Amino acid sequence: MKEYATDQCSDMVAASTFWLHHFGRNDEALQLCDQVVDTMLPEIEATELVSKLNTLTPICRTLAHQRETSAAEKALGLYRTHVSDPATLACAGGKVRPALGMCVPIMI
Repeated sequence: MKEYATDQCSDMVAASTFWLHHFGRNDEALQLCDQVVDTMLPEIEATELVSKLNTLTPICRTLAHQRETSAAEKALGLYRTHVSDPATLACAGGKVRPALGMCVPIMI
C-alpha cells in the first residue's frame, strides 16, 4: 500500500539536521532544514503521511530547539500543513491512514 511507503533518503537527510544541531553546527542544520523542506518534501506524495511524518519529525525537533518563537511556529506550521491536517481530512472522508494515530500525541 502506498500509504505505508517511506522515502528513506529524505528520512536520513532530515535526521542529519538533528545531529548537526546536536553537535553545535546549528547554521548547517538550519540550512539543511530549509533544503529538505524546499526540495525533498514537495516530492513526497500527499497521501504518504508516514513518509512525511518521518521526514518532518527531525526537522521540527531541530526548529523547536532554536529557542526562537518564529522557528517553533514554522515547525508547527509544517507539521500541521503536511501531516495533521491531511490526516484529519482523510479521517473525515472515511479513509484510514497509518499516521493518524501518531498525530494527536505529537500535537499535544
